[in-house]
Amino acid sequence: MDDLVLLHAFPLDARMWDVPGARTPSLRGTGEPDLTTLARAVLDELDGLDQFLLGGCSMGGYVAMALLRIAPERVKGLVFVDTKHTADTEEAAANRHAMADRVEREGVGEWLVDAMLPNLLGPDASADAKALTRDMILGQRAEDVAWWQRAMARRPDSTEVLETLDVPSLVLVGEHDRLTPPDVAAKLAVTLKHSTSERIEDAGHLPPVERPEEFRARLERWRVQVGL
Repeated sequence: MDDLVLLHAFPLDARMWDVPGARTPSLRGTGEPDLTTLARAVLDELDGLDQFLLGGCSMGGYVAMALLRIAPERVKGLVFVDTKHTADTEEAAANRHAMADRVEREGVGEWLVDAMLPNLLGPDASADAKALTRDMILGQRAEDVAWWQRAMARRPDSTEVLETLDVPSLVLVGEHDRLTPPDVAAKLAVTLKHSTSERIEDAGHLPPVERPEEFRARLERWRVQVGL
């Protein structure tokens, strides 16, 4: 799977992916908060790879969509996991800015775990999934968390970008996702020309963390089906 690129969710890191052989860049923002900055950094890291299968979970999906704006010819297939193609509402953007401000004041701590964990994991998440997610949250730099939130708050709607794509796409969503529930994933799937949409049972917003074996199985089966 050395042609598979997976972009992590907020506020986590590459440890969320348990997919041997996949490339899992770290998303670290610099300068003005803009997801295009992250997309360009990913492309720079993949300079020796002409075409690749691009996947992203949540924020990683937003970065994938930003990458499609600047280099769609590099992407031969897409895997969207618990993400959406629409822009934030004014309320959602305001909440992001409020969290960014707080993390700059107080740093990353248990308050951020308490704020994020109930929305990231499903009700039946294992102790290991909870521990890993907590460790990833606490392992982030405050400046990155704030940057990510501000960048996501200003992201544009990606409908037109996705409608023009002519590559196979897999849309996965956790059954119990509270942030981007199955009906949101369904809207994303119908926006794409050649999409396969599947729901992963007993998972919330992070199926690759909560049900890694099932995630890998769904991904591999789809790759075989579409010849990627």
